Amino acid sequence: MDKTQSLFNVPNALSLYRVATAPVILYSIFSDHRLLFAWLIIINLATDALDGFIARHWHLETAIGTKLDSIGDLMTDFLALFGLFLFEQPFVRTHILAMSVLFGVSLAPQLLSLLRFRRLVSMHLYLSKLTTILLAVFFTAYFLFAYIPVLFYTMIVVGILAGIEELAVICFLKEHRENVRGLYWVLKEAKATRAADTRRPVAP
Repeated sequence: MDKTQSLFNVPNALSLYRVATAPVILYSIFSDHRLLFAWLIIINLATDALDGFIARHWHLETAIGTKLDSIGDLMTDFLALFGLFLFEQPFVRTHILAMSVLFGVSLAPQLLSLLRFRRLVSMHLYLSKLTTILLAVFFTAYFLFAYIPVLFYTMIVVGILAGIEELAVICFLKEHRENVRGLYWVLKEAKATRAADTRRPVAP
């Protein structure tokens, strides 16, 4: 498959869909269409969880796809939080501390990446993807069925851990990297590189 063909694949289409639906989600928020907002966010979160898996499993990763995925992620997360604040103010006031900590820990890696590499985070760690899945499940349960406290706090804890892992990876890396699976794999790769360097013969 050539470079032009590789741009037109399922993961890229899913990422582009998330970007394209942002105006519709904004419309649903400002026009007070709570159910439409909920369904659009749930679908966006589901596609966020799927596109990375499909790209990795079928080797469909592209540079433009990674950027689209990151843009779609940021837009979906912001709109989900914005809509939740407007539609569910009593819930937000009750859980403001937990949500503020999650928001702060999620924003910190983006700011650190901008300071170190002049680029936004595009690592797509496994723990970050798990957070997205839990967020999708939480939104589905909350807006379509009922509030489940254990689900909400599980999402918060995993999200905070994901943010901390992203911070650790950014601090460890010497240059910007994309599609990093997690801190364990970064450390494992660094260890293998050091081992290879020690085995390399020194030039006379």
